[in-house]
Amino acid sequence: MRKDKARANGECPIYLRITKNRKPRYVSTGVYILPKHWNKEKEQVRKTHRNSNALNNILSREQTKAEQVQDELSIHGKDSAKAIQNRLKQQQSGDFFELAETYEQELTDQKKLSAIKTLGVTLNKLEAFEGERALPLQHIDTEYLEKFERFLQSKYDNRASTINKNFEPIRAIIRKALQKHLISIDPFANFDGAKRGKPQPKTKLSFEQIKAIESLYLEEHSNLWHTRNYFMFSFYSGGIRFGDLCGLKWKNINENRLSYQMNKNEKVFTVELNDFQQEILSRYSGKRDEFIFPIFNNSKDYSDPIYLRQRISSKNVLINKWLRKIAELINEKIETEELEVSPIDGISFHVARHSFAQYAVEKGLSIYEVMQTLRHSQIKTTQRYLKGLDEQLADQAMKKVF
Repeated sequence: MRKDKARANGECPIYLRITKNRKPRYVSTGVYILPKHWNKEKEQVRKTHRNSNALNNILSREQTKAEQVQDELSIHGKDSAKAIQNRLKQQQSGDFFELAETYEQELTDQKKLSAIKTLGVTLNKLEAFEGERALPLQHIDTEYLEKFERFLQSKYDNRASTINKNFEPIRAIIRKALQKHLISIDPFANFDGAKRGKPQPKTKLSFEQIKAIESLYLEEHSNLWHTRNYFMFSFYSGGIRFGDLCGLKWKNINENRLSYQMNKNEKVFTVELNDFQQEILSRYSGKRDEFIFPIFNNSKDYSDPIYLRQRISSKNVLINKWLRKIAELINEKIETEELEVSPIDGISFHVARHSFAQYAVEKGLSIYEVMQTLRHSQIKTTQRYLKGLDEQLADQAMKKVF
């Protein structure tokens, strides 16, 4: 008890004394009581205090933390009283959101735009869970993670895949806290995370549905007409991603070949243009440094990667809206028996990529060939991708290789 630091009401703070080589250091426990409630011999709060059990539990936990820090530092021979004191003070002041800001800056420097977006979503959900943008690192234990998981399920109706995605940046920040010795126990050590059910099949269209979209009458140069062109070009280009399609310029086409650098992994992809691609391209024109498709504005600067990502996301929402309208038109023709194909149940731009992968395997391409056309870096990525489309397709593809 430090009587020299007494409050105006007479309550004195209880400090943890750390002594090594006769050199004492002190760390506040956050407990304040009147001197009459302190048992100096037992170093405990007397039972005369109405909250004695709770306060003694706090003191016991603080002592245990100090012992854990000492054990950790002793491994490296750095368990001086001052080192233990500094580590405990760091742990007391460490805030998850403050560390998250540092992590966000690292992601920004590395231009990991997708990870930045995931981090932002997760931090907003954590703030909603906490009620404020403050969270001491010491409060995060396995029980806390389990409560947050239940919150994501009840408040946002998040599925297992989304919940696990939300936990990715939390894991990364916790790893940094462990590296900085702001915490000594990994709360994820005994946390299983959201239980994944059987993966939901990826939405894809049959070749007949693709051809129905292609043959649908749409007013030339309308939003739906352009959207159909984008979708079909992606399909005939091996499932080019929307972000890559947006950035295509006429200079990306040379000697009947399409060459571009992919946004996702910055790899350069080049392929000979087929007749279907050329037919779609013939509907557009422009200078070498202008965009092929009228998605982006040629007069605007998209060099800022964060701004670029925002514009891609915004345009993607719009294109998906128009794709759903195209699907509605197809389904109306099916109902009136003008078309004999299965109804289109759900569509987005990325469905062009799923549909191409499905059709490629149906046409007999090996999993290695599909990997090349989808521009995956590893064959196991392609295998997982095909599993999401159809387990039978993945099995067939693997049998063509092995």
